[in-house]
Amino acid sequence: MLRQYCDIWHKKIFNCGGRVLIALCVAMVGCSKPPPPPPPVVSIPEPVELLKGIEVTEIADVALLPNATREFTVQVVRNGHEGSVTISFDGLPDGFKVNPEQLEIKKGSSAGRAVLQALPSLGDKGMKASVTVNAKLKEMTALRAFHVVVDKVARPEFGSVQTVLLQPDSSRTISLPIKRNGFAGKLPLVITGGSPSLATKLKPSAEEKNHDDITIVVSADTAATDGPVNLEVATTVYGRKVIGRIPVEISRYPFRVESFRVVDLKQKATEVIQLPLQRQKYKGPLEVEIKNLPDGVDAVVSPVVADDQEVSVTLSVSPTARPQVRSSLIVASGGDLQTSNFMVVRVLAEDEEKLPAGIINVSAIKKIFIDPSDAAPLRRKGSIGGRLTLASKQALIDFYGATPESLESIREGLGWLASCQRSDGSWALDGSLEEAGDSEVEKGPSPNPIGATALALLPFLSEGIAHSRVPQGQEELEQYQQVVERGLIFLALSQQRSNDINDGRLDGGTYAHALATIALCEAYGLSGDDRLRGHAQLALKYLLNAQHQAGGGWRYSPNQPGDLSATGWVFLAIRSAQLTGISVLPDSLQRARRFVDSCGVGPEGLLLSRYCYQPGAAESAEKLSMTAAGLLTQQYLGWKKDEQDLVAGSKYLMENQPPEQGASLGDMYFYYYATQVLHHLEGNNFDLWNHRMREHLVRTQEKSGDYKGSWRIDGVPHGNTGGRIYVTSLAMLTLQVPYRHLPMYRLFKIGLSAD
Repeated sequence: MLRQYCDIWHKKIFNCGGRVLIALCVAMVGCSKPPPPPPPVVSIPEPVELLKGIEVTEIADVALLPNATREFTVQVVRNGHEGSVTISFDGLPDGFKVNPEQLEIKKGSSAGRAVLQALPSLGDKGMKASVTVNAKLKEMTALRAFHVVVDKVARPEFGSVQTVLLQPDSSRTISLPIKRNGFAGKLPLVITGGSPSLATKLKPSAEEKNHDDITIVVSADTAATDGPVNLEVATTVYGRKVIGRIPVEISRYPFRVESFRVVDLKQKATEVIQLPLQRQKYKGPLEVEIKNLPDGVDAVVSPVVADDQEVSVTLSVSPTARPQVRSSLIVASGGDLQTSNFMVVRVLAEDEEKLPAGIINVSAIKKIFIDPSDAAPLRRKGSIGGRLTLASKQALIDFYGATPESLESIREGLGWLASCQRSDGSWALDGSLEEAGDSEVEKGPSPNPIGATALALLPFLSEGIAHSRVPQGQEELEQYQQVVERGLIFLALSQQRSNDINDGRLDGGTYAHALATIALCEAYGLSGDDRLRGHAQLALKYLLNAQHQAGGGWRYSPNQPGDLSATGWVFLAIRSAQLTGISVLPDSLQRARRFVDSCGVGPEGLLLSRYCYQPGAAESAEKLSMTAAGLLTQQYLGWKKDEQDLVAGSKYLMENQPPEQGASLGDMYFYYYATQVLHHLEGNNFDLWNHRMREHLVRTQEKSGDYKGSWRIDGVPHGNTGGRIYVTSLAMLTLQVPYRHLPMYRLFKIGLSAD
């Protein structure tokens, strides 16, 4: 009975968790004393079964390619537990990322999604790594491992290429090898690097699967500058960029014949000359050819083998070769590279002191002047008599140098100027066709119709076109006679008549009046029309009255202390009057000489070899252009050819030759004066200068569009003030120098002395 009683209590105590009392009950079984009476009945709650912890279900292995992602699910068994479960990932190997790095499975949910990413750095070899998922809910945790797998993949490689030698304004086709290494897909290609002057183009089939090289066309424009350029061809495979490098070297002259010099040849002579070779980037054999030699001159070029440092040329002159000068082109070729340079070749006259016959055509003069003695000024040194006939112009072109291209530039310029003439016969510096302005043309300078009209007329007059005649043999120029006549009428009608200092004045300022005076004088000289003589004399009268009496110069207003710029233009007007037979008082010329001398700023012993803008302004910014203007004025004032200041000054001008390359016109004011100074001096310096100047002007002229035949004002000092009319006129007058004025230090073969 006692044991039964104890068993009942054992169960109750055990179920309540009272394991400590078991031993006591067992001891009571053996007790000899009777048990005490049973305790009162107590109500015991039903037993509660214990809960399991959280669990993470099995996760399949995740297989990835490099640069790929894969979403996978983390499933949690809650086993009745509520709350937010935090998932983290342990043991993630290098080259993998998981997003999010810590995953939260919120209350009420049993699963969460994460994204595994294999980085582009993987794939060079296969790998399999174990990642542990760590789930945590309050104090409970659960772990589950799974594998991430990345197989080895094939990536292509670019081969190497040698440095690509490229010249401006040329193209090269390049083959870049590619080793596919088993990669069979397409390759999206991108070319980077280079420069704004370098363009690249992929051959359309370059990305196809079955090509083992990539064809690229690389082109450099004319503005490309010398130096290395690194191009990169890139493709991306499994997220990793694969780069191929193409080294490019821009070199305008990888090699070149240094031929820019003057070669003087006598008739019936044979001369061997050695021309140095410049080899910067290419050492191989060369083929050298000489083009555009003077008529009657032949050249034989010796073979040029690898590493030769000079070219031997034999020049032979036939007995019948006439005096002439040509810019001969020296073309050198090596591989697919080619360079060119010029050599000025001159066939000398038998009598080197005189111009060839035919420059002054007496019969042409008789057609203009009833009394040929009236045309004597046209035969003076520096005068305009060489424009009267095509034959005389051609003789001067041959003797001093022009090209079909430069003559075409002049024709295009005449056409553009004619198109800009207004209905009243005038021109405007701003290019407007009517006084109210034209919205289709450039704006900037004031119209100044007197100055613009004079500037526009001068290139027509320089071609020998007058209102009443054109050069004998150039009837095609008759289309411009009316253009000239209307312009001259505008100037004549604009000239003031009064009883004071303004008698003969043309509005627009000293520059405009001086230019108009030059135009009226030249028109009179070419036509012999006495009506023009009267207007020219009046215009000259105003200039002489406007001279500063004490200083001897001219500036913006009458009797104002002068500057060399205004004085230079005024003196050209005075000289134009003299060369057409209009006399000038010696006192005015002497005062002008004193003023020009006062602007001399040359070095010690050669003070008059350089000039400044105004006396005392030795640091004037216009020193270079003023030097050219001062030297030309001194030539017209009577300096001899061997005057030491003139020789030194011309050397200074030669140190500032026009550029061989470039699209900007530059200091046209300086070029205009300097070209005339050197033309009168003649010789090798002028031949070299004339070549550079001519080629520069042809290169920079507008070739198409509304402004075809003109020159841009960009980069031209005073271009914004003068406009296209100013810039174009000076450019054309400079191109016309070979025949615009006769030389000042050479006699003519017509039996007439030059005064």
